[in-house]
Amino acid sequence: MIPTPVRRGALLASGLAAAGAMTLTALPAASAAPSPGPASQLTAGTAKAPVPDEIRCRINVHNPHYSHHGDFKGRNQVNVVADVKCGKPVAHLTIRVNLYKDGTLYKSSQRSNAGRAKISHNAARRCVKKKRYQGTAWADVVMPPGYLPPTQRIANKSEVVLIRQCKRS
Repeated sequence: MIPTPVRRGALLASGLAAAGAMTLTALPAASAAPSPGPASQLTAGTAKAPVPDEIRCRINVHNPHYSHHGDFKGRNQVNVVADVKCGKPVAHLTIRVNLYKDGTLYKSSQRSNAGRAKISHNAARRCVKKKRYQGTAWADVVMPPGYLPPTQRIANKSEVVLIRQCKRS
């Protein structure tokens, strides 16, 4: 997807990064329309500061893998982890992590927090060998008062990974 410039306080649309990460930045309400930046960016900023105060948030979806934690507990599980990291605390973060097995939703899990700069979560389910797994995630970011846009959704996905065996390597 090609980055699309938009008017003040709106999302700067961009494609998914190959590495499984996407960045958002909120823009100042009084600024001019942003010029297209690097892929996968959105900006939120304050209208009051003479120099724009930005909050950048990045979502990363790690590749699915056989869970060594689950193995330790006697469970054969495949796991995908996603995290959001913002440059400063935001009002609210919600993340949903999905695990797909051979293109079909296999597990979905959600977590929220408030007043923090980051959140991490996972989705895990029984491992089935010789299957292809992929993780996807979306996050809703609610900026502190005075930042525009006030809320945004970011999303990303991992690579498709073939898990040949459900045991420690």
